[in-house]
Formats: sequence, structure tokens, C-alpha cells
Amino acid sequence: MKTCYMCDAPATGDEHVPPQCIFPEDAKYRVNLIKVPSCDEHNSKKSKCDEYLKFVLTAVGGMNELASSIFGGSVMRSFDYRPQLIDKFTPDLQAIQVGELETGGFKLDVPRFERSIASIVRGLCFQESGKKLTCKISGVAWGQMLTENYSKAPFLEAICRADREYPATYVGPNPRVFQYAFGISKSGNTSFCRLRFYEGHPIYTTWKNSR
Repeated sequence: MKTCYMCDAPATGDEHVPPQCIFPEDAKYRVNLIKVPSCDEHNSKKSKCDEYLKFVLTAVGGMNELASSIFGGSVMRSFDYRPQLIDKFTPDLQAIQVGELETGGFKLDVPRFERSIASIVRGLCFQESGKKLTCKISGVAWGQMLTENYSKAPFLEAICRADREYPATYVGPNPRVFQYAFGISKSGNTSFCRLRFYEGHPIYTTWKNSR
């Protein structure tokens, strides 16, 4: 009997990794999507988290035009249908200045974002190895995450240093939408995964290897 990639519950379907909603609706970008066996709890019941993830990934700068088209398309349609999502997704929205550009900043729901990223990493691990990654995954590091006063990107320097020390060989059938790369520290004690959406800054997660 197949069980869920996240838990031991019987699989009731397949979960897209990452969620299908982050891919453009154009069929050419939805070819060979990664799918893993999943229970309802870790598939259809997390649709709101998937929608939030799509919003965050397409709302920030530094992504390609596909992210902009998704934000201007399905994300904005969601806001038109359910205006209350704007307040839920963008608490404390305020204008900020980035160089000569005035844009908006909002408070990230870090626990929700981290859960979404962790589920993607666990799905990719299952796809690659056929085994479940059950250990704790450390917090997410992303160059787009800023301090509360929007004055500094606290993870950017560490990410750039890691990219230099551990050059990535990204894989993925739809590279303009999503790519990923696994790695392991030189000591062998820590594994990490880099997720890259819409050709933007990589998102890092790490976990300790069992001995």
C-alpha cells in the first residue's frame, strides 16, 4: 500500500512538487511536473498555503516575466474574487524605497512560508530517493527576506558565500519556473536544498544527517 510522502497515512492521490499553481496556465510550462503520493491532509487541504506561496513568490522583485504574468493573472483574479485575501496576505503593507524605485513591503507569514518550502523539499527528497525525509528541516534562508524595517537582507551574504563554496547544478524539467539542487556540507553532517523559482534568488533549507 502506498503511503503519503509526508506521513504514514494511506495515499489518496498525488501531490505536485512544487504545487501546480505556481506554474503558468500555458500547457507548455506544465509538462513533466513532479508528483508524489499524498494523503488529503498534505494535498488538497493545504491549498490555501499553496495559494499564499504563489502570492509571495510572484509578488517579490528579482523574478522573470513569468512571475509577473502569474501575479497579474491568477493572483489578481483571486484578489478580485476574495478581496479579504489582500489583508490576509499583506498585513502591515507599506510603501518602501529601493534605490530610486518606490514599491511595497509586507510582513511575511514566516511559519506558513517555511511549511510550504519544507513540504516541497520533502517531496523532492522522496522523488529522488524513494525515502521519506522525516527529520527536522531548519528555517528558510532567502535573499528576498528583509529585516522588519526593510533596511537589510540578513541572509543574502550567507547565501552568496554558500553559492561560492558549493556551486549548484540545478535540475528541473521547467527551469524558467522551478529548479532545485541538493548538496551536502564538506563535513557530511548537514544536507541542504536550494529551490529556485522564476530564475530568482535561491531559497535555502538545511537539515542534520543521521549517523
